[in-house]
Amino acid sequence: MLTGHVDTVVSGHLADWKFSPTDARVEEGKLFGLGASDMKGGDVGNLLAAASFIGKDLSQDIWVVGTANEELDGKGSEDFARYFSENWSYDSACCIIAEPTDLEKIYIGQRGNHFMKLHFSGKAGHASVQEHFQQSALGAVTYFLENIEQIVEDLKIYKNSQLGLPTFVVTSILSGDENSPNKTADFAELVVDCRLTPELEEVFEQVMSELAVQYHFTHEDIVTPVLSTLTDNQAPFIQLLTNLSGAKTTAASGSNDQGFFENVGIRTVVFGPGQHEQCHIANESIILEKLEEHIEILQSFIKKMQES
Repeated sequence: MLTGHVDTVVSGHLADWKFSPTDARVEEGKLFGLGASDMKGGDVGNLLAAASFIGKDLSQDIWVVGTANEELDGKGSEDFARYFSENWSYDSACCIIAEPTDLEKIYIGQRGNHFMKLHFSGKAGHASVQEHFQQSALGAVTYFLENIEQIVEDLKIYKNSQLGLPTFVVTSILSGDENSPNKTADFAELVVDCRLTPELEEVFEQVMSELAVQYHFTHEDIVTPVLSTLTDNQAPFIQLLTNLSGAKTTAASGSNDQGFFENVGIRTVVFGPGQHEQCHIANESIILEKLEEHIEILQSFIKKMQES
């Protein structure tokens, strides 16, 4: 199974690609365009690799899957994985997600992602009185933020030998009334991005409950959490992909849809032609030589799997 997240699908032979100057361009061996590395180039590689086997006698099925919402909650992959498990039965299945790894790494696992909103409340008062700040919601938030590094330090006991340390990062703050600059805030909301190891997932509800009591907040999930994932790097299909690519197995620093496939028994890794440093930037690009190499590796992988 070859999978990736898509907004649009592009197909065809590389030599036949034509681009509008306003959409994408090819310069100095690179294809420039939004999503070229993350991960539309990988999607095209999946399609072209699989298409080269059309009309051939195959001993194993090839699935090419494109899903939506990977950047938010992975709902597309979650729904497909459920559909696949409920409607198809294989002795075994494996999946390669073409997220960007520069063809140098094979991600066998990822930390879980847990996006939460923390709610702080306080007493509104006149900002001309200094003491009113400590009684406000922002006073409580300030105390919490002053202790973030200690919270992170305490979470280090949940380190995983392959996935590394969990993280606890505040990404946004909303508080008070901008139309009343002389009024202290009676509410504040923080958004927190938590990346969890399996060890922390087991006790995360308890950890958050204790933090909520200590720092006086309530909390809720913004989207459905994605559990951490770790695939056995000695699995035969991983060994084959490693031998064909020369890439090393490691764990992803971010998260992707790997867990949804693993949760229904599909052994899954991440391996793609894009460059991670190109993701989500202006003038995003992918090296066309890498894309060609990606296609060749997948073709060899599929051929070897057909022979096994």
